[in-house]
Amino acid sequence: MWGNPVAPVMKLNTNCDMKPRQEKLILDPKYSFVLQKDVYPYYPTPWHCHPEYELVLVVKSTGKRTVGNHEEPFFDGDLVLLGPNLPHCYQNDPAYYENNPSLTAEAIVIHFNEDFLGKEFFNIPEMSPVRKLFHRSQCGLKILGETRQRVADMMHEMLNLNGYKRILHLLGILELLALSEEADVLASPGYVQQHAVADNDRMTKVHDYIMANFRRNIGLTDVAKIANMSVPTFCRFFKSCTQKAFSSFLNEIRIGYACKLLVEENYNISQICYESGFNNMSNFNRQFKRITDKSPLQYKQDTLSDVAYLTSA
Repeated sequence: MWGNPVAPVMKLNTNCDMKPRQEKLILDPKYSFVLQKDVYPYYPTPWHCHPEYELVLVVKSTGKRTVGNHEEPFFDGDLVLLGPNLPHCYQNDPAYYENNPSLTAEAIVIHFNEDFLGKEFFNIPEMSPVRKLFHRSQCGLKILGETRQRVADMMHEMLNLNGYKRILHLLGILELLALSEEADVLASPGYVQQHAVADNDRMTKVHDYIMANFRRNIGLTDVAKIANMSVPTFCRFFKSCTQKAFSSFLNEIRIGYACKLLVEENYNISQICYESGFNNMSNFNRQFKRITDKSPLQYKQDTLSDVAYLTSA
């Protein structure tokens, strides 16, 4: 559930609280799961989590999606399946917060509990692939390729359905996702969000500092000072909170920003390298390949091709 829009406190860099807001979604008593299309000036959700599974189709808008400890840009047609209690937020690009009537943030969202058809339904033998899908979704799944388009079409169709036809459509979507290999895992498998309140406050300060400064040189001494820790203690603390070394986390933030520039700006790859906080091309190319499994040029070509396909469909 995206919730109701509130007056934005907008920063140019992502500022999702590291401690997620726990939300309990309200279910219409006439239905066994939530299906809705939302149209907002910008997506209003904070950094949050909830016990329901969530399937989110970005119909229209761009910005940055954060799922657990994974961040990357999103575009029209972005489709993600989120498991229960997985922290996440969608933050639109700055232009969406400037009261521009030509920009709207639209999405189709499905929320459901694992027992929405009864406590044992998904334990029957025929549902084994869906059970495996549920397990994989604990870290979030970005749906790709033809599967993404087919599921998007079905979600649009569901808006005009009621009764058992709506349930059959959802089961069809779950089967399609369960049998498809066109998906990327988002958050790290070992991602853990449960920390003491003091640790959450400390991580919020560190996260804010990283997001405000990732385009320049950031050393371990800088962030350790923000956390009021020694460098060795900070390294252990950061790894326990994110399941990643600080350098890996920083590189993922930088590569996520580079992905956005590759698609949205008319920069050459050398410019994007330095604009993203890297100080040499060889390291930039190596980290880009490690994180995206593609070269920068291949990523740009594939993403623009996907966007062109979705907008022409």
